[in-house]
Amino acid sequence: VILVEESKKNFYKTFLYQPFPVESSLLNSLHDHFNAEIVSGTITSKQDAVDYLTWTYFFRRLLMNPGYYELEDTSFEAINQFLSDKVDETLFDLTQAKCVQVEETDEVLPTTLGRIASFYYLHYTTLRLFSDSIKEDSNVLSLLQTLCDTAEYDELPVRHNEDKVNADLAKEVPHAVDARSYDDPHTKTHLLLQCHFSGLPMPMSDYGTDLKSVLDQAVRVLQAMVDVAADSGWLNTTMNTMRLLQMV
Repeated sequence: VILVEESKKNFYKTFLYQPFPVESSLLNSLHDHFNAEIVSGTITSKQDAVDYLTWTYFFRRLLMNPGYYELEDTSFEAINQFLSDKVDETLFDLTQAKCVQVEETDEVLPTTLGRIASFYYLHYTTLRLFSDSIKEDSNVLSLLQTLCDTAEYDELPVRHNEDKVNADLAKEVPHAVDARSYDDPHTKTHLLLQCHFSGLPMPMSDYGTDLKSVLDQAVRVLQAMVDVAADSGWLNTTMNTMRLLQMV
């Protein structure tokens, strides 16, 4: 039972009986959507990318609730410019990540890194990390650091006071981690994997659940790392990555 003033009754009934509209979250993952569509051949030019957006739920909600998406003017020209800007920004980021290639004719082509990202369902920034971090002479330890730094572990939970648990755990594992980042999910990932490799017990049940999540992600990420190293022709790095995959 909810007791309110008579004057506010209709206001509260609106919240109780009328559902809120569901807004689109496409912009939060637009890079990965575009990359996948470019790899599949659905998007082959900038105009294709704009057309693709007009067929999405995001576009429907953009027209219905422009303020939510920071669109001030709903004229045809303003909407077209808004979509074109989103396409340009997204393709620029994908180009910087070496996932796509944009020609002077506005033709958009996938790269090997883009195809790998699409095949393994990886975040586009992960492939940029691979491009920058994986070298011809990468050893197992440096490859482990690259694995732990990927965007796939951005959301690994670090709960209240777990930074202290991580600090204690860092004293038990064989390889040191950055002592200034015990509250960082990537550092926690590094510690969990070291515990797994060394056969060390988890400090609590939550860490066991977190380790399972880390291992579930690690297989496909490492498989992508194998493909990146192999495509570059780096035999030693490829073998070291496969060795790390076997350890998982």
